[in-house]
Amino acid sequence: MAEGEEPDLRVLESLSIHIGEAKNFQSARDTYCCVKLDQEEIYRTAVKEKTQSPFWSEDFTFDVPREFHTLAFYLYEKDKLKWSDNIIGKVPFRKDELHQFKGKDQWFSLVNVDADTEVQGKVHVEIKPSEVLGDNGLVSKLSVSVLEASGLSITNGQCDPYAVVTFVSPSRTETTKRTKKRKCPNPQFDETFLFEVTQKEPSHHRMFSKEPYHRTKLSNSNSYSEKNHFFSPAEEDINKVEIRISMWNGSNNLFMGEVKIPMSAINNSVSGNHKAWYYLKPRESNSQKSQKLSDCSSLRVRVSYEVDYVFPSECYAPLLKVMLSSPQVEPPTSSPVLILDDCVKETVVTARAITRIFHHHGQVVSLVKGLIDHEVSKISNPNTIFRGNSVTTKIIDEYMHMEGLYYLHDTLKELVDQIFEEHKPCEIDKAKFKDGENLQVNLSNVGEYVDRAYRAIINSAMACPTSLCEVFCVLREVTDKHFPDDPDVKYAAVSAFIFLRLFAPAILSPRLFQLRQDNPDETVSRTLKIVSKAIQTLGNHVNPDKVSSPTFKEEYMLPLFKTLLDREHIISIRKFLDIVSTCSNTPLKSPEAAVTLKEGFLTKRAQGRKKYFGVKNFKKRWFRLTNHELTYAKCKETPPLCTIPVSEILAVERLQEDSFQMKFMFQVIQPERALYVQGSNCVEEKEWIDILTKVCKSNRKRLRRFHPAAYVNGAWMCCNKLQENEEGCTPVTSGLPVSVTVDIDPDREVERIYRLFQANIGKLKKLEESCAILAVYQGNLDESVQPLPIEDDKSCFESVKAILNAIEKLTKEHEDCLKRKREQMEYGSKQSPIGDPNGEDFSSHS
Repeated sequence: MAEGEEPDLRVLESLSIHIGEAKNFQSARDTYCCVKLDQEEIYRTAVKEKTQSPFWSEDFTFDVPREFHTLAFYLYEKDKLKWSDNIIGKVPFRKDELHQFKGKDQWFSLVNVDADTEVQGKVHVEIKPSEVLGDNGLVSKLSVSVLEASGLSITNGQCDPYAVVTFVSPSRTETTKRTKKRKCPNPQFDETFLFEVTQKEPSHHRMFSKEPYHRTKLSNSNSYSEKNHFFSPAEEDINKVEIRISMWNGSNNLFMGEVKIPMSAINNSVSGNHKAWYYLKPRESNSQKSQKLSDCSSLRVRVSYEVDYVFPSECYAPLLKVMLSSPQVEPPTSSPVLILDDCVKETVVTARAITRIFHHHGQVVSLVKGLIDHEVSKISNPNTIFRGNSVTTKIIDEYMHMEGLYYLHDTLKELVDQIFEEHKPCEIDKAKFKDGENLQVNLSNVGEYVDRAYRAIINSAMACPTSLCEVFCVLREVTDKHFPDDPDVKYAAVSAFIFLRLFAPAILSPRLFQLRQDNPDETVSRTLKIVSKAIQTLGNHVNPDKVSSPTFKEEYMLPLFKTLLDREHIISIRKFLDIVSTCSNTPLKSPEAAVTLKEGFLTKRAQGRKKYFGVKNFKKRWFRLTNHELTYAKCKETPPLCTIPVSEILAVERLQEDSFQMKFMFQVIQPERALYVQGSNCVEEKEWIDILTKVCKSNRKRLRRFHPAAYVNGAWMCCNKLQENEEGCTPVTSGLPVSVTVDIDPDREVERIYRLFQANIGKLKKLEESCAILAVYQGNLDESVQPLPIEDDKSCFESVKAILNAIEKLTKEHEDCLKRKREQMEYGSKQSPIGDPNGEDFSSHS
């Protein structure tokens, strides 16, 4: 929980990003795009080779694990001959402007990147006057303390910050440095600098006191009677005096940002002391450089930023009850789910929240049955069944993605890994051939992959999860009821989901389905696309009597389909669809078969009992997590160096940064010791913690308390206890009941539904009014009061009224919460630093 946050309120942020393409490069380049939160890289696209207009079309969605101020897309040119790649430009977004671009695919011009403008973070400063008696008279001193800094930028994986404090006046400039802190983006300094101003006689200019000036007679010691009075020299102009504090990275002496605090800010302090947090800002002389267009190049991206203010569960009970009543409401058009769908344009967002809520409460099948029946009843042409993007198709889509992860890994991961590792040429469009490619060789390669995919899918029928079989069974029964004279419709309905919306997309974009952690290069991406098209085409043809002369827009695919689309293949597809749409299906494969959930390189500290110190003890290892065990090895292909059964993971928690002066660290706690691991960025750290927590959530020996810091030098850093086996000093943060599905936060999903309803409150009230009009007037109505088309006014009115009542109560909670937060927010606090986080001048706020 963030500092200053209400104990019963959770503020959760999420970002969904689509990186489309770039254009107007002056020359062909090998280009990739990096996504950064402030200065921290969290995602990198594949490299597109030798092109002036790279095309990526990659998606990345994540929960924001920390505070941030800027989201930026950086374009780089790959340089194989140098240690570092060349930066082309960037597209930055301020956090407070992200809401403007929600769901919009737009082109943005690149701006140049200058090191002096790449600043982030904030600094805590205290300035106060003091007076001492010196040999030469009254000595006034200005005490400047740099207490701490937070969120400083990390360059090339290092952050060794130090501060430079400068006193600037028309008559002189005095500078001093402070001690460097190693490997610490959130350093604690707590050191003070004194700037001396000697005055033989008091001046009529006082810098700190707001009281009227009274000239006092000096004694022999040149002291004066009034306390808390600080006089500046007569030659100093108070309006031109300021304190400058700049932060530098000691590993390479790079500028990290600065603040300029005018004396007017200190003089206006009520207590005479000035203590506040400030945002770091760029150098003034360079602050405009980044605004210059970079070669008129541009990037097409889509950004969706969401903030959820999640209250305790009891606040959502009324709206949750209304939503869960949907399967019982007749007709379905009066149900809260379809009312929400009618009001909201964002079908994907709506369907995701609805699916997760009903899945959490075990009511997905009952909801889907009514929705499918309603949608099929409106279809006149069976050839178009479930080919659109309605809320029904999106709900089933989302459910397949949630329930089908293990199934996809069992079925397709081995094939996808082979395509990535073998890297065979599979292009069969002659217009896209590279030098030396042969059609027959490529056709043979891609034909082998398609056959492997086909056989893997057909042989997986009995392993299809029972939860998905129940949905497919409903699809089959409902379509067969509405189209009894067309036996092919029921197969087409099931195939429209499992082939067209599950298997084919998973092959095309394996990273989205967690089949791979890395992005494919152009050769592999093209192979995946062709194999995906072939599987999709197989799914489209469910009638073996109609495949003799198929026609396709892409003629280059015909040679591949000559051997693929025959009676034998189609009959096998129908048998597969028969099995997966049977509710009594019993999997032959064990649902506990090992499935890779996540893998990739992480940095780990040795687990041995010897006491090592320093960087040498941290090594990069390839980690792999399955539903059975966590392993790490020197690289992906080598045998594991260590295996930790999931049953022995007692807790997974973040590790305090000061344990090893390293960010993004977490600990995997075992019975004998803890494994300390570091992610490459905040998003990767959170993803590993979440998935590890999920797989070990039902362990009977899960800890209730843990040590948030490391055991170093014979003691726990958090509580100073000496015994390594001492009970933890802090309650675990992830101790959820076994019955709770970790990857579903039901309160957060109801909050999202509330927000969707609230954004369309006008439509809801108009619908309520239309129901009332229909209930009163039974004859012909004047066009000016013509209501909306409603199937049943009574049931619809009851649903809308219940929704509005629940929304009203939640709106009151939100208004009270925001009011309390505004009252608690003090300007200059760590939560609300002085200045602008994106580099704009903040002197007017002082």
